[in-house]
Amino acid sequence: MSPSKVEEAAAVPATDLKAKPATEPTTTGDKAQFFEDVHFLGDKDGKIVIRSPPTFENKLDERKYKMQHLAAAFRVFAKQGFDEGVAGHISLRDPIEPEHFWINPLSKHFSLIKVSDLVLVDEEGNVLPGGAQYPINGPAFAIHSEIHKARPDLNAACHAHSVYGKAFSCFGRPIEPLYQDAIRFYDDLSVYNAYGGTVVSTEEGRRIAQALGPKNRSVILRNHGIITCGSTVDEAAFLFIALDRCCHSQLLANAAAGPGWEKIYIDDETARTTHKRSGNPSKMWLAFQPYYDQIVSETPEVLQ
Repeated sequence: MSPSKVEEAAAVPATDLKAKPATEPTTTGDKAQFFEDVHFLGDKDGKIVIRSPPTFENKLDERKYKMQHLAAAFRVFAKQGFDEGVAGHISLRDPIEPEHFWINPLSKHFSLIKVSDLVLVDEEGNVLPGGAQYPINGPAFAIHSEIHKARPDLNAACHAHSVYGKAFSCFGRPIEPLYQDAIRFYDDLSVYNAYGGTVVSTEEGRRIAQALGPKNRSVILRNHGIITCGSTVDEAAFLFIALDRCCHSQLLANAAAGPGWEKIYIDDETARTTHKRSGNPSKMWLAFQPYYDQIVSETPEVLQ
């Protein structure tokens, strides 16, 4: 598969941006699908099973769980070196008021964020009662609010100025299907091929959401960095870790390529099949759980 074919696969769709709201597994059938998606092995009696997203009897419990995972995601990002001054933000759609979302306060280091620090904002960027009463990052609202409006199937979005993400973004190209981990982003990665400075208006955020399109979960912002999204914050956060590492690997592959060392691309059919197995939302949720466990074990105050 040639680089031009990869770009075609990641081309920005120009049609309907709306999609059906996402849901987490809530029924026996959904849980069976989750188990199939993550393809684990247990005992012959079916008593040994892998953990899966919980179900909730009320929305308050669901909100608490999701806010705990959002707070932990910031500390995971700090451990990964994704912090840089006041740049970077992760948002989570509120399960009770879906037009509102939770986000980090401006000028609070990722490694120090707790559940009680999370800020609830409305569709106009107003800080609301019920969350921490801190200011938020203006560009963060401009980007995240438009993604949440355009894509009701996405409940979380991550953006940070990671080293490899911003280095690779200067090419304005998608990740190539060169190795298994890159296939998580096969036909699931857009490129916002413009740069107009710091995002200060929702109009710019709207264009980024349009570049993301109706189905992709991730987008490379040329000369800026990367954004990853998901139906859960767990999915979005792991995709960010994975995409930044793919950017690193792509840069290494590009540097090593040359006569006699031409890159060999994974074919479309294999890539398409592998993406369904290795990049599905269930597997991305599961992939984040060890990071969550580590943070809660090392810094249990994150849940306060």
